[in-house]
Amino acid sequence: MAQVNFPFLDLYELYRIEESEAIELLTNLGFPAEKLPTGELTVEVTPNRPDCLCVEGLARVLKCYLEREPVHYRIGEARIETLVEPSVGEVRPAFGCAVVRNVKMTDSFLRSLMQVQEKLHETIGRKRRKVAIGIHDLDRVAPPFRYFACGKEDVRFVPLESRESMTPLEILRRHPKGMEYAHLVGEKCPMIEDSRRQVLSFPPIINGELTKLTERTTNLFIDCTGTSSEAVRQTVNILVAMLADRGGEIEEAKVNGKPYPLLHESRWPLPTKESERLLGIPLSDNKVGELLLKMGHRIEGNWVFVPGYRADIMNEVDLIEDVAIAYGFNRFEPILPEFNSLGASKPPSSCHEILVGLGFCEALTWTLSSKEAEEKAGIRHENCVEIENPLTSEFTMFRTSILPNLLSLLSESKNEKLPAKVYEIGPVYAPSKEERICIASMHPRACFSEIKGVVLALFEELDLPVELKEESSPSFIEGRCAGIYHEGRLLGRMGEISPQVLVNFNLEQPVCAAELRLP
Repeated sequence: MAQVNFPFLDLYELYRIEESEAIELLTNLGFPAEKLPTGELTVEVTPNRPDCLCVEGLARVLKCYLEREPVHYRIGEARIETLVEPSVGEVRPAFGCAVVRNVKMTDSFLRSLMQVQEKLHETIGRKRRKVAIGIHDLDRVAPPFRYFACGKEDVRFVPLESRESMTPLEILRRHPKGMEYAHLVGEKCPMIEDSRRQVLSFPPIINGELTKLTERTTNLFIDCTGTSSEAVRQTVNILVAMLADRGGEIEEAKVNGKPYPLLHESRWPLPTKESERLLGIPLSDNKVGELLLKMGHRIEGNWVFVPGYRADIMNEVDLIEDVAIAYGFNRFEPILPEFNSLGASKPPSSCHEILVGLGFCEALTWTLSSKEAEEKAGIRHENCVEIENPLTSEFTMFRTSILPNLLSLLSESKNEKLPAKVYEIGPVYAPSKEERICIASMHPRACFSEIKGVVLALFEELDLPVELKEESSPSFIEGRCAGIYHEGRLLGRMGEISPQVLVNFNLEQPVCAAELRLP
């Protein structure tokens, strides 16, 4: 979850509500809130609600819920244009923009704006890889704008919080933000400039000092660039809704001659029947519509219109989740299912519990192996599934045994505290696919009696009688190896690992092991 911190006064200025009521209501709506010792409120926001990564979005949630009325935004016609050149097609192709005028910028609003910008970069923007945001003082530049790709030394500008004019290459090598995000830039650099060739932004790295926001800023130009057109659209919508909640006037901007769409609603059928089925409560069309109104949706007849700033509504179930949230999770009464059943663990699930209880740690190793690796463990090859075009000599076949993997693991763990006790449950092909359990213990006193006790304890807990018979295997010491039988069928072998195998794996301590399949 992302945490959003702000003074309660910021929330109160946006929506008149008591502090205790706001904390309780936000928590009930799925945004756990509490007051910090500093006096600020901290609110946890789930990744599916990026529109609430700012105090403006949270105030909007409270307003819609308490007043049961969706928020309406007026959008002015486009007066500013950006030309997106084909050169960015293979660099950072997605582009979105908007204009917001007559914003009353204050110190607290500037802090909120910077916070939401970084939160969106981290979440929906995937650390600026998927989406990067630029917010500029529109009055300090001359439209139309141009979005293009250039070489690393083709332009110069003063980056944000700097006084020195720098090329993109110098920014990537010397500027803190350039060094942090240099891995997102290839040979060509995305760039946004105005009609005077003044640079607004070098996305996704940094904006120019020229368009830095101050408390005197009133008109804003927003640009979003990235690799996903949908994520860019969602980000622009979230930002313009936030700015409009602060009193700004939203205005479209043209991209290559066409207005970039802002805050377009999506239409869904009213999910009454499916809500009843999934939530287990009686609902009518009117009730479902009333609950969705409280979550900020617009209702017309049997249709739901989802606001453009909501990025989380991807199917009918997301709307039903909103119905459940508005209804109140604490109002649902728990009921027993209408059928009788008895729960029970079955192998291999119960084997995990037993072996962990016996002091073993689970390992998860490669299912691919090689003949050389298995021959080191004394495993003979008669039938195996080989890889036709292996990429490495270490992975040329599907493993026929798990034992070599655990011996390799123990070899790599020689410096760890002893005893080293591991197990793995996984597939092998020998000669057909089957699930096996392999157990291994390494320490100075590892012996046949130890592994015998582990195997017998395992099968006793599984309530499966087994019989042990003396056998020989190249993997184990002669006379200290036994076959494990159930109802006359050989399940596997156990014993002390032979000195030659220990030498092959560079092991300096005795090892006892067992490998078997469940009946």
